[in-house]
Amino acid sequence: METPAGRQPFYALGHSEQELQRLSRQGQAFGPFTRQLFEEAGISRGMRVLDVGCGSGDVAFLAADLVGLSGQIVGVDRERRAIDWANARAHSRGTRNVNFVEGDPAEMEFDQLFDAIVGRLVLMYYPDPVDTIRKLMRHVRSDGLIVFQELDLENARSLPVAPVFERSVTWIKQTLSATGARIQLGLELYPVFVAAGLP
Repeated sequence: METPAGRQPFYALGHSEQELQRLSRQGQAFGPFTRQLFEEAGISRGMRVLDVGCGSGDVAFLAADLVGLSGQIVGVDRERRAIDWANARAHSRGTRNVNFVEGDPAEMEFDQLFDAIVGRLVLMYYPDPVDTIRKLMRHVRSDGLIVFQELDLENARSLPVAPVFERSVTWIKQTLSATGARIQLGLELYPVFVAAGLP
């Protein structure tokens, strides 16, 4: 996949051990919001769920708690290092209903359909989220769920103005934008889903 400017999209922060640990800390901060979103969307016991861009595995582990031992989670990430890290975490936690595999689920084939496809802060890195959702739709049952959680970083600001916060957010926006990431995708999810053909 190429960005409009011809660059390959990539995750700007890499996949070092330090970054994978940071993702886990971020996962703890976002965890309650993601859990509420998944519960309200209908992720429940016994479901088979695909986690797109699983990174260090936090979204998959959260979904695994919701689907229980009768359910199954498949976490997919393009980075081998992230997959190895997530599998090691699953092993150390004794989590048996999660499997992590390397690849891009928009381009992969799976042996059976999923009840739900989920992701957190991942569609923003795809150059064409509409096309990505269309490709992912073929992996979910006709009455299945597609649930993504994305940010609107463009409108992140402090009030009253905190100069250090504002400077930091500016650097984050510039860095992510330079990689082709869509920093306002949180506000764009509804039109993306409609354009992809979701009901």
